[in-house]
Amino acid sequence: MPKHVDFYFALNSRYAYLASTQIAALEKECNAEVTWRPLDFDLLMVARKWDPFSGAPTSGQYDTKYRNIDAQRWADYYNIPLKPVVWEKYDWLRFNLAATEAAREAEGCAPFARSVYALVMGDRDAPDTESVISAAAKEAGLDPRRLIEASKSSDTKAKLHHAVTDAVALGVFGVPSFIVDGEVFWGNDRLALLRWRLTGKR
Repeated sequence: MPKHVDFYFALNSRYAYLASTQIAALEKECNAEVTWRPLDFDLLMVARKWDPFSGAPTSGQYDTKYRNIDAQRWADYYNIPLKPVVWEKYDWLRFNLAATEAAREAEGCAPFARSVYALVMGDRDAPDTESVISAAAKEAGLDPRRLIEASKSSDTKAKLHHAVTDAVALGVFGVPSFIVDGEVFWGNDRLALLRWRLTGKR
């Protein structure tokens, strides 16, 4: 029987993007079934009442220059594209709200999120927020208009807030995070430990 893993991610996280590219291999190699659970990085920082990116970096790992280099190293290691992210180009909360709506369908969230990541961080491009949502929805077999409307909906935002609150209660304090049998594995670089936990193999 496949082992169940919850994958907590946010579309405004490069490290969640990096981890997301390894999910298919993780499922295959570890006989695991991964559920994609969308959050929002900024809302998560508010919920945990501490944002390491607010003010001066609390340690070198949060320095912008270092993180740019580190993220590119991981992309090179995984042999995946990672372009410089133009954060001000998009409304990132709306992406996560659309993903929340996509998650209502069992097979909707993962392909939608993968397409958004490809468009905003990978080797593709789209001019604006709604173009990204529309293209990603079509590729995921979802109704673009429904996801666009959901990305502007107060009801969807309430659902996302609840998801963040529930995740924090489970011990999630950052993205990407993985939960297996109540154990939290935080960070793209913890994938090796997650594989060990799932297979018992080093």
